[in-house]
Amino acid sequence: MKRFKYLILLFSFPFWVSAQEAPEYLKNSVSVDIAQTLINELNLSYEHYLSPRRSIELSGSLVFTNPVLEDMMDDWSNTHYFSEHGFVIRAAYKLYKRKLDDSKWREFIAPVIMYKNLYFNEQWFQNSQTNEATGEKYKECLYQSRKRSVVGIEFIWGKIYDMSKSTAFEFYYGLGLHATSAVRKDIKKQDVCDVTPVYDVNYTDNSFYFRPTLRGGIKFRFSF
Repeated sequence: MKRFKYLILLFSFPFWVSAQEAPEYLKNSVSVDIAQTLINELNLSYEHYLSPRRSIELSGSLVFTNPVLEDMMDDWSNTHYFSEHGFVIRAAYKLYKRKLDDSKWREFIAPVIMYKNLYFNEQWFQNSQTNEATGEKYKECLYQSRKRSVVGIEFIWGKIYDMSKSTAFEFYYGLGLHATSAVRKDIKKQDVCDVTPVYDVNYTDNSFYFRPTLRGGIKFRFSF
């Protein structure tokens, strides 16, 4: 009889432990990234909890042109990063640290895989150049287009501050490595903008490269 009771206790123990670790959060949440929206991405994420301390998050973004940042970048870079349109998709596997009973904060780490498809159509750009002989700065004009496909892995750290049972703010930052395949077409060129004649170039540049990247953002979350 004692052995029978012992077996019942032994087999029921895992269920008792599971019951003690009741979910601290609702099982689903949606969020918008406020910081990325202010830069150049309209973002929406969906997160589903597999357990109280593990979840999968899927996110999608529409990339838009930001004229203010585009003008600021024009003074010191020719990358045209803020001139692009496109979309971004990401998948993250979040691992949460055990939450303290008297705290509204919860921490997590997450590996992320991502894909970007970016482009800008044919348009004129001004690139800053320097005359090597005189040191004088001038602008050259290029009529060009570009397409980029980016795949990468990222690793992020984050904290969630619960304002209520269903609303919270998420703060995160991280780093990663992206592989980019790019096709740039230079169609026309003016060596000095509004001064020299415009002539045809018809040059295509295909490139593939790896680059490290930094990420960060602030999300508003609604759980249900």
